[in-house]
Amino acid sequence: MSDINILDLKKTGIEPLNQLETFMLVEGTRHYYISSEGRLVNNIKGNFYVHSDTFTSGNKKVHWKIYYENDKNMRTQKDVKAEYLVAEAFLEKVPGRDLIYHIDGDDSNSKYNNLIYVSSWELSELKSKRKTIDDLNRIQEYIPFMNVNIMKARRLWNDMNTRCYNRKLHRRSPKYIGCNICEEWREDKTRFYKWVEENYYLIGDEQMDLDKDILFKGNTVYSPDTCVFIPHCINTLVLNNTAKRGDYPVGVYKKGKKYISSLNVDGNNIRLHYWDTPEEAFAEYKRHKEALILVMADKYKGKILEKVYEALVNWKIETDD
Repeated sequence: MSDINILDLKKTGIEPLNQLETFMLVEGTRHYYISSEGRLVNNIKGNFYVHSDTFTSGNKKVHWKIYYENDKNMRTQKDVKAEYLVAEAFLEKVPGRDLIYHIDGDDSNSKYNNLIYVSSWELSELKSKRKTIDDLNRIQEYIPFMNVNIMKARRLWNDMNTRCYNRKLHRRSPKYIGCNICEEWREDKTRFYKWVEENYYLIGDEQMDLDKDILFKGNTVYSPDTCVFIPHCINTLVLNNTAKRGDYPVGVYKKGKKYISSLNVDGNNIRLHYWDTPEEAFAEYKRHKEALILVMADKYKGKILEKVYEALVNWKIETDD
């Protein structure tokens, strides 16, 4: 599948429903794009617009009339159902199964991961409730780049679960002792996957980290209310360094009879000044570190979430950070 078939939303003025919504060119057309969320847009008249949903008489299936074009620019209008457009663009074909079933039972919900290819017999069994999706004993596969998004969420879950409950990791990184995953996510990890899909975003090619305590300093629970995605450089800037601090306040170490404050800037350790007391050395570290965080906040203003920006602007360094 060629990247040229993916619509660049920045050129359309269309707001995505979530960070991962993707629009693919409808095969056989030149102006229609179907999204992973089940939305249809076109630019036949020059400007992109989102089609209003029209429903099949007697049920909630969404359908539209669209124009297909051949190599000779001849147009043919067809009535198409949303689920088949989405399946064609985002679902891997399944031999012997060419019908579509809506997993949650809502025929108006044609989001890509709510659809599965089935046979006519399977469709009849599912609709009559004689069988469930689990009884099919198979998982619908998606086209590669949608699989990447799903794998991203699964890796995040595994990393989060390890931080909270892996004793071997706790011996290496004691800072994670006492951390937990909220009940909502632990009961059903697909809720976490959905949250990732709705909240993950990119800033250029930067690494984005799942963070649980930048909004609520000292928080130990991963939850929809406490977690956000932030650039890796911000995460490391405000990272708690308890394991490395030793007997003195953060940013302070002793050399001879003097106390020295030092600051890490872009991977380089910058030594500040010598002081008679650890309190004086910490005060200098605190001033410089908070200033550095303010600079970072301004650098990313408008790119990170507003609530993350506000947290950085109001961030205060404590001796036990």
